[in-house]
Amino acid sequence: MSKVGLPRSSWYYQSKSKQLDRRRLNKGRPASNFCLDVNGKVINDEIIIGYLKAYRDNKFFRAGGGYKKLHYYLKRTEGVIVNHKKLYRLCKENNLLLPRIRKHKHFRLMSCNRKITKPNQVWEFDIKYGYLAGENKHFFILVYIDVFSRMIMGAYIGLTCKAHNLVATLSFALRKWQVSEQELIIRSDNGPQMTSKALREYLEGLEDSITHEFIPCATPNKDAHVEAFYSIIEMEFLRVHVFKYFEEAYEEFYEFIEFYNEGRVHGSLGYRTPKEIMDLYASGSYIKLPKTISI
Repeated sequence: MSKVGLPRSSWYYQSKSKQLDRRRLNKGRPASNFCLDVNGKVINDEIIIGYLKAYRDNKFFRAGGGYKKLHYYLKRTEGVIVNHKKLYRLCKENNLLLPRIRKHKHFRLMSCNRKITKPNQVWEFDIKYGYLAGENKHFFILVYIDVFSRMIMGAYIGLTCKAHNLVATLSFALRKWQVSEQELIIRSDNGPQMTSKALREYLEGLEDSITHEFIPCATPNKDAHVEAFYSIIEMEFLRVHVFKYFEEAYEEFYEFIEFYNEGRVHGSLGYRTPKEIMDLYASGSYIKLPKTISI
């Protein structure tokens, strides 16, 4: 602190635009103007700058090959050993640095506490995999489950499960059940398919955009109903079948989904089936569930 109360850092401050090489202004060891090759021969900075410009003129290095990689390219192809810090300085002084591209992060709506009072208010969805013993590979299962009725609204099984499979399954379920897009909320974890551009653009392109909310990390209780369904799948479907081929798994899976929706009773639904709950609600009958659904 000076006698006038001004910090030394403010008094001696210089803008970055005037400090292309701060080491030249320091009292310490000045920046070197040469490097050595693998044989110990001196290589001047002008030659190294020429190599760097030649790289940038190459079509494969116009948008790729940062200064750290150029450090290795120079050693591999030219036999020149340049410290990566010095290489950064040379690239910066000669406008040879690649522009920094910042990826745009899309806003994700986090799930909030909700009380579910009717069907098609919230659908949860997730992905699970099973095993094909005869083909020694996995298959994937995707479902959209209605939280109120536990009804499987959309289901998919395949050897792969990508973003377009999520879109196709959801689109088919919306048409099949004639669900109001404006009132529906879908909830998922933060997996790559769920956060994909394809799914986001599909939802934004709907006439009445569906709200997609994500559960926080490490909170499986926030999509507990789809997790509970996959527990049922594990115990009552996957463990009692040994599938040799995908065709067997495909047929058995959709047969199980039909049984789950129309024949399997749930203690949480007052020992009714999901279809009975949907029918009771559609007919206007009073549905008294054992407890209030809150997610």
